Amino acid sequence: MEYDYFTINFFPLTGIAFLMIFLWRNSYLEKQIRRLFYSIISLILAELLIYNLELYLSAIHSSRFMLTLATALGYTIRPLILYLLISLIIRNDERQNIKKVLLIPFVVNMAFSFSAFFTDLTFYYDIFSVFHRGPLGWTPHIVTIIYLLSMVTLSFAHTNKPNKFEQIIIIEITLILIVGTLAESFFSSYIVLRTAITASLIFYYMFFQSQIYKDEIIEKHIEQTKMIERFTLQMVTALAGTVDAKDSYTNGHSLRVAGYSKEIAKRLGKDENFQRRIYYMGMLHDIGKIGIPDEIIHKTGKLTEEEFEIVKSHPIIGEEVLKNITEMPNLYYAARWHHERYDGKGYPDGLKGEEIPLEARIVAVADIYDAMTSKRSYRDVLPQSSVRSEAVKAKGTQLDPELADIMIEMIDEDKEYKMREHYDK
Repeated sequence: MEYDYFTINFFPLTGIAFLMIFLWRNSYLEKQIRRLFYSIISLILAELLIYNLELYLSAIHSSRFMLTLATALGYTIRPLILYLLISLIIRNDERQNIKKVLLIPFVVNMAFSFSAFFTDLTFYYDIFSVFHRGPLGWTPHIVTIIYLLSMVTLSFAHTNKPNKFEQIIIIEITLILIVGTLAESFFSSYIVLRTAITASLIFYYMFFQSQIYKDEIIEKHIEQTKMIERFTLQMVTALAGTVDAKDSYTNGHSLRVAGYSKEIAKRLGKDENFQRRIYYMGMLHDIGKIGIPDEIIHKTGKLTEEEFEIVKSHPIIGEEVLKNITEMPNLYYAARWHHERYDGKGYPDGLKGEEIPLEARIVAVADIYDAMTSKRSYRDVLPQSSVRSEAVKAKGTQLDPELADIMIEMIDEDKEYKMREHYDK
């Protein structure tokens, strides 16, 4: 019987080349997964080489020892490939112990395959190098079916988001292997069809598995990013709370300023990244007050000129605290410049108009609004009408006109004067 060596080798080698390129171009895969892929590649290459050797030895009527060795190795490698595929399926599963159990059929298969050197129960070659199956010749195929059924079962019982497309691919591999096994057993077609199509399906499945794994990495990255954001927010909130706690009258001030600032940025049309950044800036705009003596912070009477100069140093202290946070290099903007005035009469640098960073101008509006709507040691909360009037007066002098208009719009929408309560959370 003549065999088409090109057909036998083309599809598996094409699949191997495809996967090697895929692994080379996708460096995100973890080492463990890459090792599994490379192991499967090596085993399929080994089975293909052994099968070609088996055909060659049979054609030249080689010794029965070499033919038996080649066939036993082939029978041993096939279930091992399936075992590694199962390892991919359950890589993130809690059922890792099943891998130990599934090694048992592999060991049994290997024992029966190599028993052909001592007995004719599994298979044997006659003096003409013709293959014959013994009474236990079905053992390698039964083991293959065990692994195939395990693959299907584990895929459908997968606890981590079962995927219909993944299950279809596994069923395809199972059917092709079963058909190939029957063809080899009953029609003496050996593994030509099985080698070609199965290799292609295996690599197709591996490609799909790697795509799932990529999605898993993206999900993990998103979750880690969210966790970092939560941690950052908790740290920022803790720092802001430390500052606000210095004065019972300003408790919650930073939280409200952050909320107002974010809302102003949103109405200004800024994206979510800017809104998140301005929120952090609002939370930390008064961080420099940690360097101001408590007796000045708590003083109920009018500050002396010297004491006021000390208070005016808190923007500079705030910048010193925040400027070395490289992951958010502009975080100090509001801390440094939220007391600048649009007309240039503010401090500490006397910046004017758009010389003042936008973030600082936004926080300045929010800061002034909260100061007017909060109870202080020297006065009660101002009426909403007074707050609105002061915001109008401050347009173009103390505050950026456009941002002041946004705040006035927010005041007008706050019919029941409860905006402070909304952001005081």
